[in-house]
Amino acid sequence: MLKNYIKIAFRSLIKRRLFTGVNLLGLTLGLLTFLVLFAYVATEWTFNDFHANKDRIYRIAVIEGNGEAEIFLPPGYANILEDQFADLDHVSRAAGYIGGGLVSVPELNIAYKESEISFVEGDFFQTFSFPIKRGNADLSAPQTAVISTDMAEKLFGESDALGKSFLLSNQFGKSEFTITGILDEIPLRSDLRSEVFLSIHTLQNEASRNGNNWADPDGMDSGFTNLYVLTNPDVSAADLADQMTTYFKRFPGQDELTILLQPLAEWHLGRSVDDPLPTFGSRASVLVFAAMAFLILAIAYVNYLNLSAASILTRLKEIKMRKVLGANSWQVGQQFMIETLLVLLLSTALALAGVYLLESLVAAVLGKSIWLGALNLPIFWILMVSLITFCSLISGFYVIVLAGKFDRKSQVNFRLGTGLLVQRSLVVFQFVISIGIIISTLVIRDQLSFMQNRDLGMNLDQLLVISGPNELGENGQEKLVSFKDRLANYSFVQGLATSNVLPGRSYNFSAAGITPMVPRPEDKDQSYAMGIIDEKFLEIYEIEIKAGRSFSTNEAAQGWYGSRKLMVNETATRTLGFDSAEAAAGQDIKWGQDVYEIVGVVEDYHHLSLKEEILPMILLPNEGQGYFSLVVDPMNMESHLATLEDVFKESFPGNPFEYYFMDEQFAAQYAEDQQLSKTFTIAGILSILISCLGLFGLAAYAVEQRTKEIGIRKVLGASSQVVIRLITRDFVLLVLVAVLIAFPLAWYGMKTWQADFPYQAGLSVWTFALGGIVTLLIAFFTVGTQALKAAWANPVDAMRDE
Repeated sequence: MLKNYIKIAFRSLIKRRLFTGVNLLGLTLGLLTFLVLFAYVATEWTFNDFHANKDRIYRIAVIEGNGEAEIFLPPGYANILEDQFADLDHVSRAAGYIGGGLVSVPELNIAYKESEISFVEGDFFQTFSFPIKRGNADLSAPQTAVISTDMAEKLFGESDALGKSFLLSNQFGKSEFTITGILDEIPLRSDLRSEVFLSIHTLQNEASRNGNNWADPDGMDSGFTNLYVLTNPDVSAADLADQMTTYFKRFPGQDELTILLQPLAEWHLGRSVDDPLPTFGSRASVLVFAAMAFLILAIAYVNYLNLSAASILTRLKEIKMRKVLGANSWQVGQQFMIETLLVLLLSTALALAGVYLLESLVAAVLGKSIWLGALNLPIFWILMVSLITFCSLISGFYVIVLAGKFDRKSQVNFRLGTGLLVQRSLVVFQFVISIGIIISTLVIRDQLSFMQNRDLGMNLDQLLVISGPNELGENGQEKLVSFKDRLANYSFVQGLATSNVLPGRSYNFSAAGITPMVPRPEDKDQSYAMGIIDEKFLEIYEIEIKAGRSFSTNEAAQGWYGSRKLMVNETATRTLGFDSAEAAAGQDIKWGQDVYEIVGVVEDYHHLSLKEEILPMILLPNEGQGYFSLVVDPMNMESHLATLEDVFKESFPGNPFEYYFMDEQFAAQYAEDQQLSKTFTIAGILSILISCLGLFGLAAYAVEQRTKEIGIRKVLGASSQVVIRLITRDFVLLVLVAVLIAFPLAWYGMKTWQADFPYQAGLSVWTFALGGIVTLLIAFFTVGTQALKAAWANPVDAMRDE
């Protein structure tokens, strides 16, 4: 029997090529989207799970009196924790990316700028299970390093890098490091990654810190490290965290402190959407993509059901004959179940092939690679088998509902069942989802446009930034002055400033202990974002000074510690308790035990993207060398860049020339939002396309059902316009119902999404209207093709057809 069902199913599918092709297209698109989003969600959900000790590794987080979580802590706490708590197997210190600089091998005349350089504990690679390709990756000795395979190839080509040395020039001076290990490719699903890992024990030597005493790895003042703990087996993290909290609360000023241990499994997405601890990813975004995966798959399957319903009218004689010969409704349904199973299996095979073939395109759309290993997980195949089985069963039952009852004694008694309401409800369901995705796409674009076009409080046009040299060699200060003087002599350079901070690239550091001259209780937990600039920075970036003045050339030369001068933004003015910018200018404040004068107050400007609130910021004077910001004549830019490169290489030999345009650099902060917009756009197109395939099927179903009625109307004088209106009216009403349902749902969803942004574009009525109108037009066009076909048909053929 099963063999006969399969044969009949194949014949039926081949005979109805149009319906089969449309079904395959819709299901393949839906399944392809589902598989891509499933792989993305699985990638995000399984981050960091490759570490052997994953169930025993935690990150220490401190909840301070202001309720904010802090994960960057003083490294000296590592020794205290190991000494005081027997439940800890080990505590690892890691300072991510503070070692960025110039990596070179002088004897090979090779030098690269590298930002991903971290200082880590000596046994870091014993705590974390990163794949080691060569060596023992032991960093217990100072001046040792573990590098990635890519970095090894950059520096030493095909030769073995193990045991060889390289030079690193960065903020800690120029040092030589010996390679003790080479990493194999770090898994895609890792939050901890770097191109170069250096022994943190190197910084225990004061000479290796180059005057940066904040970087003492045993220090208790500066919070620049993450502390990772490896607990003993079967230790309760919650109990251990309570013990730590109780211990540290004994110290003065720590009575409001709470320590939490964040499990490795929660570093990426957290334990919930509103988890207060910092994470690397966004659980909310992952849940949105997971929901989108199932919704688009649901649209594709509903589309298949509606097309199946449309095809039943073309198979009435087959169904009647089966019932006349004794088949019951369940046996008729089984035939359709087999057909659905075959279509689903073929669609799944095509979708799986598509995922692998389009892997690079998918990575470009999502902005990140996806882990296709997720498609080999047992849970994936359990899910797919369950979905295919469930959809096949539903298809059979759905056909039974639509086929209605049939009296074997008389074909005249055949009547179609009451499935029309089900069909129309499913169409409304499809379009509610599609309209929701389209409106979400438009709202995301509105928010992105708002953030990119809002006045930043500074001017980034025509600004070219050159990364400063990492290695100055002898007479470094003279080289910097000479380089600036040479640039100033070129007519196309219309302005020049140096700094160690740059808009769109975080701050130099954060500092606490800054108070008015008479400290207040609320000052205890307040920190300030710090930026180091010269006397020309505010002028070049056109940042307005609200009160007071900018730094002088002499103050920049002396530095903030020598001059005891600083500037603040308006937010910092309010935080420090001043009533206005004018009231703050010229006043003294305390930084620890030192007194500094506020020489000026700058207008609040968006130093980072509009996804971040403006923080209380303090600007410090110094002749920075991190970045050279130039106002450049845009004419003949290629020639200007070539000249600048020549001057840079002559002034700082051995340092690579790197530049970028400031407006592009700042806009790069919105790359993730642009990818989200792109993903929603594609999802919207796919959902509306699949939904319209279902609408097409329902329209074809209606036209075929009313063939004789249309023929009679035309014979009696009905015009084509009347026929088109007759066919399209009901379907346009269905889409209107979907619009009315989708609008409030989309409004609530996007209002919730925008709540995470401190600066919001708001929700425009016109955005919703545009989404609804576009959907109505597409739906009308889809149904209109079938209506035109019916309107232009020969009525004689309709009257003669049996």
